[in-house]
Amino acid sequence: MNAAPMPRAVGGYFELELPPARSFLHDNALRFQSSRAAFLALVRSLRPKAVWMPWFMCDAMLEPLRMARIPVKRYAIDRNMRPQSVDLAPGEWIVYVNYFGLCDRQVDDVLDRFPRDRVVIDNAQALFAQPRDCLATIYSPRKFVGVPDGGLLVTRERIDMPEASDRSSIQRCEHLLRRIADDAEAGYAAYAAAEESLKNQEPLRMSDLTQRMLGGIDFDAVRSRRVANFNYLHERLHTHNRSALHFERERAVPLCYPFFGAPAALRDRLRQQRIYTPTYWPDVAEAKDAPEFERAIAASAIFLPCDQRLTPRDLEPIVQRVLEQLT
Repeated sequence: MNAAPMPRAVGGYFELELPPARSFLHDNALRFQSSRAAFLALVRSLRPKAVWMPWFMCDAMLEPLRMARIPVKRYAIDRNMRPQSVDLAPGEWIVYVNYFGLCDRQVDDVLDRFPRDRVVIDNAQALFAQPRDCLATIYSPRKFVGVPDGGLLVTRERIDMPEASDRSSIQRCEHLLRRIADDAEAGYAAYAAAEESLKNQEPLRMSDLTQRMLGGIDFDAVRSRRVANFNYLHERLHTHNRSALHFERERAVPLCYPFFGAPAALRDRLRQQRIYTPTYWPDVAEAKDAPEFERAIAASAIFLPCDQRLTPRDLEPIVQRVLEQLT
């Protein structure tokens, strides 16, 4: 006999006040505690013979393949971020990363070149990109908005979903709160600890806390501000940008503004002004088997912020610092 459900708690102390929850992006997605957990659930459920992964990607996406004991094959990308030299054998998959949220055209190319039922699109850097007609599409919302964790998986395949939900989101919120109550530097150690806590985890369902936080975000405002900020940076800097990547501004909602050919000292100069830029991905530069182009990206490119917190007033000093270093 099933136990009667617990009645809803009434009265007592207040919870954190959040806006009323609304539906958020990709409502039909399966919800996990992280994108790598979603990927692990996918490969465990469908068991590919091997998976082709780009050299230029976060090592976190290799972790699920190690945990599931799925063989990994690697491929290079050209300067336009298109896959090179992939010989997809029967039963194998290819994972393609929608880099910086700016590679929708390259996604089209991948879907034209390979059987769609064996293509996984990693949209961790492209939260607003629509799911494609392929095996699976994966998202990581915390790359774009202030939530502690969470991953989304869109697929038509039957996936073995975990029964339990993540109960650790509250421990991953310290950096989000410190960024408001104190400053960016004060919360960095907590941010690093939160990221570390997601490593080597068995899949869990997305926490109620993260779902509620995502449900309170105005994604239309996030989209429009990111696009406007990207366009501002591109208009000011494109003549100096050595990237071969075509910035398709009509379709893309970018993660950042990738600036190739940056002077070596630029990142440190920006940091001195409390302008922080990520490095994608430093471990690739140290991998002796990685292709030359991928190894050089960490030293030759800088990824300027263009997120929804910023306005042209915030971006103008960034532009000036970049231009000063170029002259």
